[in-house]
Amino acid sequence: MEKERVLFIYTRISTFIKGDLDILGKKFPVTTLVVDNSSKIKQFFSITNEFFYLLFNILRYDIVYIWFADYHSFFPVLFSKLFRKKVYLVIGGYDVCRVKKWGYGSFSNPIRGFMTRYSITNASLNLCVSQYIERVARAISPFSKRKILYNGIVFSTDTARIIENHCDSKERLVLCVALSSTPQSFFIKGVDRFINAAKALPDIPFIIVGINSEKLSHLIGEVPANLKIIPKVEHRELAAYYQEASVYCQLSRKESFSLALAEAMYHNCIPVVSNTGGMPEVTGGLGKMVLGDNVAETISAIKEAIESSKSPVFRERVEEKFTAKLREKELLKILLKR
Repeated sequence: MEKERVLFIYTRISTFIKGDLDILGKKFPVTTLVVDNSSKIKQFFSITNEFFYLLFNILRYDIVYIWFADYHSFFPVLFSKLFRKKVYLVIGGYDVCRVKKWGYGSFSNPIRGFMTRYSITNASLNLCVSQYIERVARAISPFSKRKILYNGIVFSTDTARIIENHCDSKERLVLCVALSSTPQSFFIKGVDRFINAAKALPDIPFIIVGINSEKLSHLIGEVPANLKIIPKVEHRELAAYYQEASVYCQLSRKESFSLALAEAMYHNCIPVVSNTGGMPEVTGGLGKMVLGDNVAETISAIKEAIESSKSPVFRERVEEKFTAKLREKELLKILLKR
């Protein structure tokens, strides 16, 4: 029997998108279609190319798999519905948000919002990365079909052994990983909140990874002596930072899941996070939950976390709920039971 063919559509590669590509590639012949949305002009031509590709090739595929609902998901969902193909749509966060103040989220634009809502409503199944995202998707489209499918981190047995052996040798260091090169992402990721916490605790070293200091210098302002700002690094390099830090602090204003939070917890960092989006699901009541704009509450939580005894419970939480193996098992169960 010939294997079902998958058309895999995304806008830009990331760790979690590559993870799904690897999973699907184990069981299906997969063709990728990249829609470049790095600029409005590139996005226009990429979506035009997508339209004609689907027009002439949709019949070759049995499954259409799309990361994020947005402009690029509209035509694949439309063609899949017309030609009765199964279409799976991963809802990741930005696609179901609207923050007018910073123009954040697909629903900050009415045309974009229409295409996103159409995609969610007409997909065969929406794969939501957290309970929080599932609730938001349900509010947007009550009759859509949805299932929670958590993101998962990749780890090895050797990595787990190293982490366990170094559980008690972590430094008094507070870490945050937040990819940010625009004012929008600067505020959504709570980078300003993290900087304010560093200023309030001058005797504790802070590191934030993923910041484009040149583009955001007007927002960052004067950098306190205890804060290191590091630009984006390769994903594999993050493990060294997680292993060194004793506290992981994520003070986002919007956060669908936070893979970096799960990775930090896997490395036994004590989480201090804002009570936002899917992060409470990731921590499961472990660590500290704060109101991000309350600096006094944040610094109190950080100081308490710094002085806390180290424990493997954070890694155990991630191993139980948020691994790539668990995501693979659930995703293939969904796709193969059709």
